[in-house]
Amino acid sequence: MERSLHGVTLALVRAAFPVGCAACAAMLSADAALPLCVACDGALVDVGEPFCLDCARAGGEPRRCVRATHLRLAAAFVFDEAVRTLVHAFKFGDAPELARPLVARAMRTPGFAHAPRPDLVVPVPLHPVRRRERGYDQAARLARAFASQAGAPDVNALARVRATKQQARLGARERAANLAGAFRVTQPALVRGKTVALVDDVATTGATLLAAALVLRAAGARGVTAWTIAFEPLE
Repeated sequence: MERSLHGVTLALVRAAFPVGCAACAAMLSADAALPLCVACDGALVDVGEPFCLDCARAGGEPRRCVRATHLRLAAAFVFDEAVRTLVHAFKFGDAPELARPLVARAMRTPGFAHAPRPDLVVPVPLHPVRRRERGYDQAARLARAFASQAGAPDVNALARVRATKQQARLGARERAANLAGAFRVTQPALVRGKTVALVDDVATTGATLLAAALVLRAAGARGVTAWTIAFEPLE
């Protein structure tokens, strides 16, 4: 069954990227699960071990922080041009089938090799209006794939109750204000006392992840760690 799904994914990747590597247009190898040639795949930059997102935002020492109230981030790759191309193809290019190979590749990086396995995997939700526009929720697709790899259930325990502006167009302070009151826990009984992996595609300022983690903790989650495919380092 797994081999069959892999074959279907490869066929979809070939259909979506017929000209070859998404980053340089070179020919793809016969078994490439992602639309990247061997050279571009090998050039992906690992973020490294998980680190404190709060301290990274504050200019502290994110890899030394041990404060339980801070949010740790496990991310696979630095958000460079090659990763941006992959994520944008997955997120905006009607290629939801990239979720599984993206996560499989991410799980082989230092960010996830030693990350503690959670009790639950929870996606950062899209607002229903944006989901209808896009046709699918990219974080939910990633959460499903991460849950399969981690051996934990994925639960849609969060709802976005207020439509927000596109975060990419806002500064750090505007992003935090934009997300105030945007999330609600829909299944607090499932979250209470559990460790949660909170999934999104990319972490930049971390405002979205921090806002979602805050309401999960308020609902009784024992611990929250953010899991993303990429991290865009703060200036």
